[in-house]
Amino acid sequence: MADRTGATDMDIFNEPDWARTHGHRVGMRDKNDRYPGMTHSGDDWRYEIEQEAAEKMDELRSWLPKETCSLRYKDENHIKEEQDWFINQKKREKEQQSHQQQQQKEQPQKQQQAEGNEARGDSSDYDKIHKDEGSQNSGNKYPPEDQEFLQKLKEEQQYMNNLTMNDGQGRSPIDDTTYPDEIDEADQFTPDNWIARSDRLIRLTGKHPLNAEANLTDLYNAGLITPNKLHYVRNHGTVPHLLWENHIVEISAGKKVSMTMDDLVDKFRSINIPILLACDGNRRKELNMIRQSKGFNFGAGAVGCAYWKGALLRDVLLAADVGQLIQQNINKKLWVNFEGADEVTNGNYATSIPLDYAMDHCHDVMLAYAMNDFPLPPDHGYPVRLMVPGYVGGRCIKWLSKVWISDHENDSFHHIYDNRVLPSFVTDKNSEFADVLYRHPSTLINEQTLNSVIVKPAHGEKIALEDMKKDVTYRIEGFAYNGGGDEIQNVAVSSMKGPIGFTVSVG
Repeated sequence: MADRTGATDMDIFNEPDWARTHGHRVGMRDKNDRYPGMTHSGDDWRYEIEQEAAEKMDELRSWLPKETCSLRYKDENHIKEEQDWFINQKKREKEQQSHQQQQQKEQPQKQQQAEGNEARGDSSDYDKIHKDEGSQNSGNKYPPEDQEFLQKLKEEQQYMNNLTMNDGQGRSPIDDTTYPDEIDEADQFTPDNWIARSDRLIRLTGKHPLNAEANLTDLYNAGLITPNKLHYVRNHGTVPHLLWENHIVEISAGKKVSMTMDDLVDKFRSINIPILLACDGNRRKELNMIRQSKGFNFGAGAVGCAYWKGALLRDVLLAADVGQLIQQNINKKLWVNFEGADEVTNGNYATSIPLDYAMDHCHDVMLAYAMNDFPLPPDHGYPVRLMVPGYVGGRCIKWLSKVWISDHENDSFHHIYDNRVLPSFVTDKNSEFADVLYRHPSTLINEQTLNSVIVKPAHGEKIALEDMKKDVTYRIEGFAYNGGGDEIQNVAVSSMKGPIGFTVSVG
């Protein structure tokens, strides 16, 4: 048998270190951030491409502004027309030259007119115009606008005198029984692809979730009661797919009670009343043009007034022994909390209102299950939704699933960070000021704010004022609302380019 002595000490000493790799690989960077193995110019082409790309990127950055364009400039017109593009510079030079030429032509005419007015003793063109108007209307006791105002006041007086007490058992005048029967193409590949939606709404946040409002003219022409197909929609996420037969609302007050939808209908007296509902982000587009907020651009159509039918919340809470809970906490302030079944970012959507407000007989807070005498559409909270008359839409929880009483305000994400107005000096939402004010009761938005919207003249409509005669009138139309229950008595209208204003009737 052969003698196998193995490797010698010298063999072992000279054996390569197999755990280590070569110092370089052709085509790979080494420790000096180079590509080794390149012997001719042009071999290191990848490094040259990267260097050239970096130089071009640095050159591009030098031309860009130091802040984000989308945050500074709010509209496309600013980028196209007001930026210092070469074509815009040429256009401004031409406009300036044209303006100077026009001024030179008009200057002799203005001087001649001023000399003529001085010779006749006219103090101003304004006095001359009103002097002519007075001579034309010398036979009338009031000018035409005052006559129209007086007539509207008489009609409104007669209407108010004929009003009767609302017993809460009315019916919606909307008799449109047609439902959308097609799935919108925009919803086909979203979680909401089971919902047939109205094609009369304008989507504002892309395909999903749905946030939409009606055309303002269509909304106004529909009348005081808004059809379901024109009522605005505000969703934070996917619409939960709930069924009437198995949906349960958990009530926790003096005791815990589980209410089915049939329980809400059969065990409690229902009321059916018109409720104006508006998102507190209504007309946010106008605010975003002044200063960007975190919300999207709602126009003036995020408002609607429909008949809502349901059981009174106070009756439901009394059935859950809320009276016993109130007696046990006689000196404490209590809140009633609500949570929806929709699963959105940062937890389920929840909020709260003072329990005293909910129990007041004058406030008619309800658990609504019908809208304009039809079951709630999925986008409006089917099968049951909290409705708080006079409050903003953010407090009217859709797809209601839980109700409970607490001795503090709701501490959910959406109650703290949504539906609030912070002072203008708070610009950093992560600052200590923001942290305190987001939880401060003074920043909370509950009641609707006073608001008025001009519908006619419509957006883009042109009125040739210079062609109008004295006896021709134009009726300005629109709507106004607030959440406190106070009557809207009048609306003041003024020109943006002049100090003259006037008051119009509300009826």
